[in-house]
Amino acid sequence: MSPKPNVSEMRTKQIIEAAIAVFAKKGFARATMEDVANEVSINKATIYNYFDGKDALILAVAGEILSRELGDLQAACDMPGTATERLNAFYETLTVKEADVLFLMPILYEFYALGLRRDDVRTILADFLSQSVSRLEAIIQAGVEDGEFGPVDARKAAQALTALIDGIVLQWIYTSEKVDINVQLRYSIQFVLQGLVNYKEEAA
Repeated sequence: MSPKPNVSEMRTKQIIEAAIAVFAKKGFARATMEDVANEVSINKATIYNYFDGKDALILAVAGEILSRELGDLQAACDMPGTATERLNAFYETLTVKEADVLFLMPILYEFYALGLRRDDVRTILADFLSQSVSRLEAIIQAGVEDGEFGPVDARKAAQALTALIDGIVLQWIYTSEKVDINVQLRYSIQFVLQGLVNYKEEAA
């Protein structure tokens, strides 16, 4: 006999997906729990069986979005191939998911703003950024150890690469008519890879 599906888990996922759609359209401040309930076609009171309130739902939504990005990056870490191939594979997923990335940006940037005022949000974001950099660092360090890259500081290189990509996405959001995200991401990753390959250790 096959196991019964976890109805509670399924409902939680449905509510989170509905909240993502609502928050992306209306923002955290304007969106209501009733909006989320209407999106998923349930009674508003039902949501409170799963989340204490809108703040709890916002944290759950942000956690879901951030975990997806970490999952993509972890997949790149785990795949076979050279460090260059793995870095290219990760950033190719960004171009493939271009529409999803743009759709989710309003939520992420609101969450980043909240992080400036709320310690609980700051903690979540700090952990996400740390994990993102650590995964990139692991890939770059493997490239250094295999002789694929020069003797770079893998941690600093990962932080620089993260900042570069975040900046490109920000430019794309606000000046999409001037930034082709697919072209720019590919250019930027190749630019960084060339720097990693040709890096020379600085003289003391």
